[in-house]
Amino acid sequence: MHTQKLSINSQKQKRKRGVTLTSQGFNKLQNAKSEAESDENFDKRFTLEALSDRTGLDPDTLMKVFGCKVGVDKRTLNYCFQAFNLKLEPRDYQLPQPEENTGDRSSISSLSKMENTIANGIDLSEVPDVAVFYGRTVELTRIKNWIAGDRCRLITLSGMGGTGKTSLAAKLVEQVQDNFDRVIWRSLHITGQLKDLLAEIIQFLSNIQPLETPVDRDSRDILPETVEGRILLLMNYLRKFRCLLILDGAEAILQGGDRGIGLYREGCEGYGQLFRQIGELPHQSCLLLTSREKPKEIRWLEGETLPVRSWHLKGLQLAEAQEFFRVQDNFWGTPTDWKQLIETYGGNPFVLKTVARTIKKLFDGSIGDFLKHNIAIFGDIRNFLDEHFSRLSEVEQDVINWLAIYGEAASFSELRDLVFARMPAQQLLEALESLEERSLVEKKAAVFALQPLVIEYVTHRLIEEEAEVDATDELLFQVA
Repeated sequence: MHTQKLSINSQKQKRKRGVTLTSQGFNKLQNAKSEAESDENFDKRFTLEALSDRTGLDPDTLMKVFGCKVGVDKRTLNYCFQAFNLKLEPRDYQLPQPEENTGDRSSISSLSKMENTIANGIDLSEVPDVAVFYGRTVELTRIKNWIAGDRCRLITLSGMGGTGKTSLAAKLVEQVQDNFDRVIWRSLHITGQLKDLLAEIIQFLSNIQPLETPVDRDSRDILPETVEGRILLLMNYLRKFRCLLILDGAEAILQGGDRGIGLYREGCEGYGQLFRQIGELPHQSCLLLTSREKPKEIRWLEGETLPVRSWHLKGLQLAEAQEFFRVQDNFWGTPTDWKQLIETYGGNPFVLKTVARTIKKLFDGSIGDFLKHNIAIFGDIRNFLDEHFSRLSEVEQDVINWLAIYGEAASFSELRDLVFARMPAQQLLEALESLEERSLVEKKAAVFALQPLVIEYVTHRLIEEEAEVDATDELLFQVA
């Protein structure tokens, strides 16, 4: 890691210095970045700050590298490639190509893949590669009908991290984009304030012409200063054009902890107004949102026959999960082995990918050999679940602990008896609703249960906590 971040001075338009990535070089770097995000960051996009720390380059330089427009020196490209264990080859870079003057656009999104974006009214520069995609036929068919047939205004894909919400959204966009005049995808994990996001989207929908803020210009060219004004202007474009907006990773703007589910982080409250207006006001466009948790406005507005709808994404089915393994490498096991493995990990693609890597590396692809050691929680899987549990309130953690201790599915009345002395019925009700929304508790008929993976994780936590208490007591005894 470089201790000092490198900065590339802006180049004058008349002097084309340095080199830029070719299409092959860009795809090579982007694919490596996507793989690292999957392996190291729970399928979440790296923020610009995280990329800066990883490469040792400052954010402005990174925008130039990924924008493929402004030349940088080869040493800078080498830093980027080395950060993802890649070798920079001559076919990966070229001299900067001539371009028309399209105005000054400072956002990271407007620097990426602009040739096709401007010409086709499509900006998918932040969409991950979904060349490898498994199953989800039912989900694709239903949601495509919501978009094209029912013309829903707002659709939310929710579910536990790692279930493939982003991949499903990308596949949906691939299949329905021809039905729209404009298509734009933004990741909320790397996007800044709502005000800046609205400016990017509005500028894109207005044929990529940078809008002015001074009030002495024609009103059609004015970009309002306030969030409220920009939302109103966006709504005008959503009525004028048939637009598909995709906002990926809405959990980045939501807070966890004791205040409840679906509430916004400080400074992100304006997103609620955006979602409410898109869901309530008539227009001909569609917002597709992915999130581990649904923002509170979605829960108020959604309904099976309403223009605001949600799909809760679960893990892969057995056959889909087996294909997921086989495409990666050679694995073998009895039908019982396969069933136990997929059920233990809930068919979660991210978790299964982590497990597959371990089974191949340490057990030569034998699922049975891996299972007989009864080690379900380790490495990245532990970190993955730690991240989910860090968003829970103390009450929610108590409910999960009691369900794990109880050891089987329980009705609301049974849970009340278990935790009666610890919390009021109202708190238990709210906690169960929140945990189901977060995909940590499953409701079947009138009973609540934990997924096998969650039971294993909670059991490990409780054993570790008990061991820490015993160690502390022993130390105090020795001191006394």
